[in-house]
Amino acid sequence: GAGRRCGHHGGSPGGNCMAPSSGLEPPTMMVMPATSPSFSSSGALPRNSFASSNAWTGDAQAQRPSGLGTGVKKQGTNDGNSLSLGKLARLRQRLINSRWYHSATANRLRTLFAGKTFALIMVVCLLLALFMPDTWVLAGVDSNVAIDLVLTLVMFVFTLELVLLSLVDAAYVVSFFQIMDVVGTLSMVFDISYMLGADATFAPLASNDDDAQKNLMLLRASRAAKIGARAGRLSRVLRILRFLPFLAGGVDERRTGIASMISGRLANLLATRVACLTIILVMVTPLFEILSFPQSDFSLQTWVDRISYDLEDGRVDDAVVELNLMEAFYSQYDYWPWAACAGHPVVRDGIEDFVCDSDGVDISGWQPGRSAPPRRASTLRVHTDTFMVAFNMHWTLQLKSGLGIATILFIIIIMIFSSLALSSVVTELAVRPLERMLGTVRQIAQTVFKFSAEVADTEDEQATIDSSNEMKLLEKVVQKLAIVADLQTAKNIQATADMRDEDLGILSMMQGANVVDERRATQQARKSLAVSVARKKALVPTVRLEDFGLSQDAFNSWLFNPLPLSKAQRISLAAFTLGRYHEAETFLSSQTDVQTLQRFLQAVERGYLPVPFHSFAHAVDVLHGVSRIMSLIGSENFLTELDQFVIHVSAIAHDLGHPGVNNGFLSEVGHELALQYNDRSPLENMHCAKLYTLVANQQMNIFAKLTKEEYKEARKNCIEVILHTDMILHGAMVKDLQMTYQMDQEVFKRMADAPLADGNNLAVAEVFSQPGTKMLVMETILHAADVSNPCKVWDTSHAWAMVCLEEFFAQGDQEKILGIPVQFLNDREKLNKPNSQVGFIEFMIAPLFVATIRLWPTLRELGDNLGNNLANWADLWEQEVSPSDEERKKVQERVEKVKSSLNEAASSRGARGGGDGG
Repeated sequence: GAGRRCGHHGGSPGGNCMAPSSGLEPPTMMVMPATSPSFSSSGALPRNSFASSNAWTGDAQAQRPSGLGTGVKKQGTNDGNSLSLGKLARLRQRLINSRWYHSATANRLRTLFAGKTFALIMVVCLLLALFMPDTWVLAGVDSNVAIDLVLTLVMFVFTLELVLLSLVDAAYVVSFFQIMDVVGTLSMVFDISYMLGADATFAPLASNDDDAQKNLMLLRASRAAKIGARAGRLSRVLRILRFLPFLAGGVDERRTGIASMISGRLANLLATRVACLTIILVMVTPLFEILSFPQSDFSLQTWVDRISYDLEDGRVDDAVVELNLMEAFYSQYDYWPWAACAGHPVVRDGIEDFVCDSDGVDISGWQPGRSAPPRRASTLRVHTDTFMVAFNMHWTLQLKSGLGIATILFIIIIMIFSSLALSSVVTELAVRPLERMLGTVRQIAQTVFKFSAEVADTEDEQATIDSSNEMKLLEKVVQKLAIVADLQTAKNIQATADMRDEDLGILSMMQGANVVDERRATQQARKSLAVSVARKKALVPTVRLEDFGLSQDAFNSWLFNPLPLSKAQRISLAAFTLGRYHEAETFLSSQTDVQTLQRFLQAVERGYLPVPFHSFAHAVDVLHGVSRIMSLIGSENFLTELDQFVIHVSAIAHDLGHPGVNNGFLSEVGHELALQYNDRSPLENMHCAKLYTLVANQQMNIFAKLTKEEYKEARKNCIEVILHTDMILHGAMVKDLQMTYQMDQEVFKRMADAPLADGNNLAVAEVFSQPGTKMLVMETILHAADVSNPCKVWDTSHAWAMVCLEEFFAQGDQEKILGIPVQFLNDREKLNKPNSQVGFIEFMIAPLFVATIRLWPTLRELGDNLGNNLANWADLWEQEVSPSDEERKKVQERVEKVKSSLNEAASSRGARGGGDGG
């Protein structure tokens, strides 16, 4: 057979560098034992070939098409290594769509490959491919016939499997396993002597080339290739994993439960990944040693060179002495010289060989004391141009082969036990909790099935529990719960329009609720959801905005500022706002109603004390803010007219009687309000009480035309929204708004391009119409308007901030006089006004409007103004304080963070900006 040349300088004990020849007959002058085998060759050096592997590793679904063995026409998934795009995807798809792929023959082949018989055959072939070459060396067999026959058969089986798998498994095509199979199958040629394998009957020849370093590099590359090839063949060990009990993922899930099935498949999948990683590491690691200088035994070549020099100089006796010394030198090693002769190297058919001359120098004075190897391939012939010594390397090669077998066994054991360890981890971390959960499902199933049988009169459910897996049980549980819910809901009799009062009374007694009130509330809520409602023209007080120096554009924007207006102008503006917004017959349907509203507003104005901030001007400003916010968000789509009227009335009266100090001050000094309301929002409770003290007077009762039920609802909502202007509830409101957005995030994003003001966003309107959410919306509208001063244009915002701080300072002056702790924002001698506004906006106002704008992007203009005002306050702070660069940078980062949050909120639902909307 053809062979290949391999240079080697000095015959290392671990080296098997060989060059085949047609044969070497012992010359008459050659000294060797009588039992020495003859030298004849028909091959090259022994070869550790690359191994093959395929995707059929147990029942792991990641490596097997889901239709395996059943004829299901469905592609499986590869072991994470397959490409999914481009030509590869098209190639696999064409294979799947082919008629052959779904033929009976292909299905039978898939069933065959999944069977244990075929897997057992492949395991036997794998063991032969892995261990037979080394076993042949260990046994010292001096023949090629048996090993060539067996390995040829193994190569044929591997090739057949490779071809057939490529035809019946689309996931196998161009996968990691197919590539390994191709390389491994082709590498078998290096183990078969009549192809490119080593000939057990040929003694290899060590090179004596001058370029020893080059030869050593070639030797190291050859060794690395052998190690990698043998490690690559280990990929077929993955077949064995399917027989391990802890990786048997294909058991009957009806008997063992779906948790066990998942455990087996997951463990198999992880074991495969670990095995592949191990194989790749073993294959790649030796490649990094190719460029390193190998450790070699140069003594063999050195001895041969010395003896050759003696013979060339005619010193035969000295050569014999050197031979005896050489034999004594190697007596302590496991390899030794057993033959020597004079001759010359030759090249036959491109193969280097050494021929002993029959008439050469007589060195019969040296007789080797140790035997020849049992197989000729275990001889290493080291030579010069005129002399050759044959060394017995059999024990060294046996050691190398034994270590190779031990290495393979060690890797196999590591792969198996790593799989076992991973399986245990998966079982403890995932499968055990899953088993407990599914066990609970089984228990719930028994309870639910029993209960559903009682209410729906079903039968034969218990018999299916033990024969069904838990996932099917879970599906049945859900179905049964749906039946139970329908049946239980159906028991509640619904009130209808044709029921008499007695019938409704019975329903109220049965259900513990006022059915009449609920039905009326439902009808009113449905009315409020209508996009277009016919309204009578309201009797708006005859006043023009121009009469008090205010343009229509300013009134319909955030430029509005009531501070410069007179008392009469503010009252008229409040009447104009309430009258214009509420056009329903219920509220302002006659001149008497208008007069009642005027008297109410005049009384409200008198009820506000002359304090810097919480004055009637602030009330008018909040009323305008409420009206504007409701217009921009399209509140008519989810709030009834009564709800909207209540918010407007609450806005004008929400700070009625405010003394210019906060709740903390009242509690600190033990004010009668704090004592009366037990320190719980004393100011807000007082505002509500004063409001309803006013409307108790029929001359000012703006709720006079409401029914008793409507009045109760209006009073409840007024109190609720005014109480929620207490800043102590601010944080909770922000969290509730954030939760509202998160709970219905999909609805808000889906309706991003349908503004509520246009009446197109019915899904979002439905969310805001829910009772709990609607109350939050009403509270948010008033509270947002109450603290909206930082969201106005700069001139207006700055003016209100100065008024607010002046009220704080006035309280601080009182705290100093009373000798009680001065709240930080109230100390006019210590507080930096711009810096206080930066913190107030960042920590209090911005989070509220971020959450609000996220729900109603049409309020984006408020966020834009807020961001600009925050930047302006920061600039004023820099001008007054002249901070260091580090301090300035920190404040600028805070400003940018707030502005970024506001912009993100506005863009979260595709806001188009805050237009007029009304």
